[in-house]
Amino acid sequence: MGRTGLAARAAFVAALAVGMMGRGASEAAQDSANGVAVRVDGASVVRRMQGGMGASWHAIENPEPHTDRGSAWGGNPVPDDDAAWEQVYRHASWLGFDWLRVEVEQRMYEPERGRFTWDSHDMRVLYRILDWCQSHGADVFLTQMWCNVAWNAHPEWRDDPVKRVHSAPASMEDFAEGLAALVEHLVEAKGYTCIKWLCIVNEPMPADWAWWRKPGGENESLAAGLAAVRKALDRRALAVALSAPDWTDLPPLNPAQIDFDPFIGAYDVHTYHANFDGAKDGYPMTEAERRLRGWADWAHARGKPLFLSEMGTMVFGWQNSHPGPAAWPAAIKDAEMVVRGIGAGVDAFNRWSFVNRGDLDGHWQMIETWDREAKRMRTAFAPCPNSYFVYGLLSRFTAKRSDILKCSVEGGREGEHARVFAAALRSPKGELTLAIVNDAGREWNATIEFSGIREGAKIYRGQVCEADRDKPDLRMEPRAMLVTEAGKSVLSDRLPAMSLTIYTTYNRGHDAPGVMAEGE
Repeated sequence: MGRTGLAARAAFVAALAVGMMGRGASEAAQDSANGVAVRVDGASVVRRMQGGMGASWHAIENPEPHTDRGSAWGGNPVPDDDAAWEQVYRHASWLGFDWLRVEVEQRMYEPERGRFTWDSHDMRVLYRILDWCQSHGADVFLTQMWCNVAWNAHPEWRDDPVKRVHSAPASMEDFAEGLAALVEHLVEAKGYTCIKWLCIVNEPMPADWAWWRKPGGENESLAAGLAAVRKALDRRALAVALSAPDWTDLPPLNPAQIDFDPFIGAYDVHTYHANFDGAKDGYPMTEAERRLRGWADWAHARGKPLFLSEMGTMVFGWQNSHPGPAAWPAAIKDAEMVVRGIGAGVDAFNRWSFVNRGDLDGHWQMIETWDREAKRMRTAFAPCPNSYFVYGLLSRFTAKRSDILKCSVEGGREGEHARVFAAALRSPKGELTLAIVNDAGREWNATIEFSGIREGAKIYRGQVCEADRDKPDLRMEPRAMLVTEAGKSVLSDRLPAMSLTIYTTYNRGHDAPGVMAEGE
């Protein structure tokens, strides 16, 4: 290290010591050895994200007995209940969602070949969702989860309600024409320009539970489906880009499996089993980060974004009404996935899920709309603790298509494991947000250095920690921390155990909506 580097390091250590003044010498010495140093360089832009943050919002509300569709249906108000939808909209606005996976099935708009039901119950739910996205500048990643129509299922499965929903199309041309007709109706007839991306099928994995299967235990060709849909869209002059492969659970990149690149404009994958350091049923976050970087590098080299189009965790439990997906460790893990995913090159994040009954495969919901005991809609919709406020603190203070700034972390380690992770973003209008996750069971003394930030900017702090767990009525008011100076500015703070801390130039009180689109 040269003299300049040594001088800068000495100044930074001195600033850390200043931050610990007022405590005993032995405590200060221990803090110096065990503290955390985070540096943000506002003059160094790593890349620009091609998306933002949101959660899955399905429009599928017409259940059938004995079908196997996980929790991708139910929990929305009826289309005509204006007051209930205003409640849902207020939560979406508070969370600052600006990139959402909106989910449909073919049965809701084409229950029979060539017969389109644009005014069905589920289609009217879809319009409610898209109305909010359109009016708030949110980008939509429209996903057809499955077909679920007897007329285009493989003949052997048409009378089996479970196998039918897992069936790939018997006629790929009819499938493509129907899906293209839906996009044309939404974009051209209804004017939903918010629809930017289209995923033709959910999780088309080579597994018996996947939704792109053929009799005999094989998968249909994903490339064939993408080619057919791209052709049908082009014939209608629809510029909506396709995304694929939508695989789970975050498989390592294998270029030999990718035969569909010519037909898509984006890549997307899912993750549900990443854990902090690895577990019996999971893989460590370091491995998840490595896999995301592989996919991101591959996509970016081809001029395409990478989306984490479903994310959550099942490693703390997930079936039936299990609370595991919304437990405090799950919420912190999800926040860490976002922070580390930003560093790995991910362009958009979509949590499973915004609206959910919470009684099918765990508590995935971010708002409580469904009374699981009475089996009916609630009249008042409250936040689901932990997932709402932890993921929400991130989505609330980040704008889509932000620049990612150079950011580094020193310290914050326990043995071989890093415990503190950070990512810094600058919005299209120049607002700064720094997110820091501490996944350790202890707190750290932290010094945060900002350089290349405009002079006179006010930095506010938002934070959620274990003391806030399981609180549906939590309020998060910003706390003023710093006014930036020319050159470098430094603040000292404490990072509580198992916490997420946001430092931002946005001054938004609890009652204000979150940040969404900027510069459009």
